[in-house]
Amino acid sequence: MDPMVQGQLKEWFLMIVTFGLFGWAAYLGMVIVRRKQKNDMQKALLDKFSSAHDFAEFMQSPAGQKYVLTFADTVTGPFDSIMNSVRIGIVMVFSGGALASFGNGQRWIVDAGGTVLAVTGFGFIVSAVVSYILFRKLKPSEIRADGKD
Repeated sequence: MDPMVQGQLKEWFLMIVTFGLFGWAAYLGMVIVRRKQKNDMQKALLDKFSSAHDFAEFMQSPAGQKYVLTFADTVTGPFDSIMNSVRIGIVMVFSGGALASFGNGQRWIVDAGGTVLAVTGFGFIVSAVVSYILFRKLKPSEIRADGKD
């Protein structure tokens, strides 16, 4: 391949990866702010209860039960865990590829770090695929919430 074309492709790749990383950082910033606001709201609501008895009555109501369900930051269902693993894997693969391309063969430590990051990302994706296959074979109706058969 022509060295000039190869250089232009590398520049475009680096530009796309850089914009992607900035977008990912902005997304993470929004998630952090949203989580902090949610935690502050929950703390303020819990401070409003004057006694444990009031809180217990609130927990018995439908609104209280719905409130408890919002405590978890992530849904713990199998499909959501699989999708989370895929997301992490994709980000790690692209971040590792970008890091390895910055090494340019001259900085071996950067190349090695990028390679390790990319391979770990592929591991996350393979793990998600295997989990999905097992999830489909085990039929969700056979999986009980208490973990017993």
